[in-house]
Parts: sequence; C-alpha cells; structure tokens
Amino acid sequence: MRFFMMVPVYFVFPLAFSAEPLPKDVNRFIYNAEACEHLAGEFDGELPKRQQDEILKNIHKYCKAAKNQLRILEMKYQGNTKMMKVIKSNANDAVTSYERE
Repeated sequence: MRFFMMVPVYFVFPLAFSAEPLPKDVNRFIYNAEACEHLAGEFDGELPKRQQDEILKNIHKYCKAAKNQLRILEMKYQGNTKMMKVIKSNANDAVTSYERE
C-alpha cells in the first residue's frame, strides 16, 4: 500500500521544485486554453438565451486567442522539444477545433 502512495509523490515532487518558469507567452496561452475548454464545457442549449450569449462571447474571446497563440508558439518554439511538449499538452480539443461561426 505504501508503494502506491509513494509513486505519485516520487514523480510529481521533483517536478514541482525543479521546473523552470514558463515564458509569459506560453503562460498566457495556457490560461486562454484552460478558459476556452472550461467555457466550452459550460455551454448548454437549454440555458437562457442571455446566458448562452454571454458564454459564447467568452468562448470566442478565449478560444480565438488560444488558437492564434497556438500557431504562433508552434512556430516560435519549433526547435525547443521541452517547450513544444508543454504547448501540445495544453492544446486541448476546444482550442484545436475552434472555428467561429
């Protein structure tokens, strides 16, 4: 039982203290991508029209920004394997499939 409790700590603990801070542009992308995914999950056709409109407005704001940032960051960091891994791991489906109607 102790082994299973230690495994997550063994892998996560070193990352928490040895990770270098991410560049501002990558942090901003992560923020926008997470907001995009969250808002996409919040949308429900049964919500009142006013609430749907507000959610859609924010989906467009964050998803559009994240999708544009994704293209820019992929070009900027194409030679940096470590940074590309971070970028790709945060490029969720809501971002990659976003298309404004």
